[in-house]
Amino acid sequence: MMQLIVSSSSLGMQQGVIRFTSEFKDQRTAFQKLLGTSQIIYGSCSVIIGLILFFFSNQLSAIVLQSTTYSWLFRVLAFVVPLQGFHTLYFSILQGLGDYKRVVWVEFTMSFLNLVVVGYATFTFGLIGALVAVACIPVLYFVVSVLVLKANTPPIKIIWSNWFAKNLFLYALMTLFSGIAFPLLFIMIRNRISSVLGLEYVGYWEAMNQFSHFYFIVLNSIILMYVLPRITSKTSDSFYRKQVVDYLKKLMPVFSCFLIVLFLLRKQAILLLLSTDFNAVESLFGWQLLGDFFRALTLIFSIYFHARRMATAYIVIDMLLFVSLFMFSYAWIDSLGLIGVVKAHFISYLGYFLVTVFWLRKPLFNLNNTSNA
Repeated sequence: MMQLIVSSSSLGMQQGVIRFTSEFKDQRTAFQKLLGTSQIIYGSCSVIIGLILFFFSNQLSAIVLQSTTYSWLFRVLAFVVPLQGFHTLYFSILQGLGDYKRVVWVEFTMSFLNLVVVGYATFTFGLIGALVAVACIPVLYFVVSVLVLKANTPPIKIIWSNWFAKNLFLYALMTLFSGIAFPLLFIMIRNRISSVLGLEYVGYWEAMNQFSHFYFIVLNSIILMYVLPRITSKTSDSFYRKQVVDYLKKLMPVFSCFLIVLFLLRKQAILLLLSTDFNAVESLFGWQLLGDFFRALTLIFSIYFHARRMATAYIVIDMLLFVSLFMFSYAWIDSLGLIGVVKAHFISYLGYFLVTVFWLRKPLFNLNNTSNA
């Protein structure tokens, strides 16, 4: 739900903000127009999302948490959403500025705050404390991002630019579908697991997803901070191919070794990060990590759609991934149990990789083509 709120409150414009920040950071007037326009958009979207959360809290609680008991939590979220939206904006600007050390420091600070606040609230107040902490932690993220951004940018002026608005909304078209559809899909899959197998199995699946979540934070940060600005500023396909080769030679071998080690030490990882109550998760690692390999492999290819603003291709391929995950997960939960969900994860991301590479076959393999896509 928090992922859904982040995507909705920002209209999925993070990649656009990163791209234009890296492009116009040295042009003071244009940069201020970008900051002003994006603040108006983010602020407006956050208010709308906040109103929806407040007035439809009962319905959302029933859908997401399968009980209206927690409707008050969504009303709390309604007041947190604007701060979450502006944090997303400010952090995207920091990524676009290219100060990697500062971005890493901010990410470390946020992770530390999350560990301390959520951990303390959970151990002290139980489930209610955990839920409140997860809902309210974006307030602290907002404070951190504001303090860091204030020291690295000119004074922000509320200036509207039609050109920036138009181009940011193009990025919104590209990413809003996946930003909203996939969190909803995961809620649907989770509810399906709950109804067919029971809530205990939902916990196993969520635990497995958390392992993936941790290392994809790192991979996505590398792609957004380093690769996207570079292939945006240099539009030749030969340069893009060089970035692909570098990614495959330098990063993927390290990531592959990490996945192999994690698989071999999966029992120890469960004991270290979870508990013996989650031993059943051990059987999920194989298919999940295979799917994560192809998911990571596809990152370097899918970022091309953002850099060249190929909205139609991006949406079509993401729709295929959505349909694949939905169909295979629902079918295999009934026939195979929980292992069917991670098998669906693997099959879907393997297909996602193959379709993406096929779609980009011209810029990837036509070595005589150096024109823009």
